[in-house]
Amino acid sequence: MSIAGCGQTLVDLLTARLTESGRIGDYSVNLMAPREIAKDLQNTIALILYRIDVDQTRRHVTLPRIAPTAPARTALGLELRYLLAVWGKSSAAGEQVMLGDCMDILDRNAVVSGPLLSPDYAWEPHDALKVSIDSVSVDDMWRLWDGIDASYQLSVPYLARTVRLPPTETTDAPMTDTRTLVLAGGVS
Repeated sequence: MSIAGCGQTLVDLLTARLTESGRIGDYSVNLMAPREIAKDLQNTIALILYRIDVDQTRRHVTLPRIAPTAPARTALGLELRYLLAVWGKSSAAGEQVMLGDCMDILDRNAVVSGPLLSPDYAWEPHDALKVSIDSVSVDDMWRLWDGIDASYQLSVPYLARTVRLPPTETTDAPMTDTRTLVLAGGVS
């Protein structure tokens, strides 16, 4: 699992569900960096990664061993915070309908796992992304858009967890089966 894998999974999910339902129209779903937001965006559904935090409840995730004799593995657990925004071509109502459709898809797929995970990235057998609407105050939302240096766009904050960095192998201390106690001479 990876940061980029999470973003691509969400893009693939939105694209597939909107296409299946015939609602995608002329829209495209994209991962965007804040610096990529331009004034002339049209028919764009954007997932904007704006913050990465360590998941305090699952900071160091212990993963199953690849084989019984393989080294133990751990990975750093992360929380990814996205803004979901829609830029239409014709009307604010059209943007709002599309934003609602995207919110419905993410709500119905609050846990993304198995074949829904992007095939372009490596995943562990039991990997799953948990996606939910995040709580961001109005002031913080305005600060976000001010920091993005773009005109405010109606958007919804989302939280994806627990995303993990690629695992690292850890060596276990050898098991002790005997102990020898040596006393220094001359101790009474």
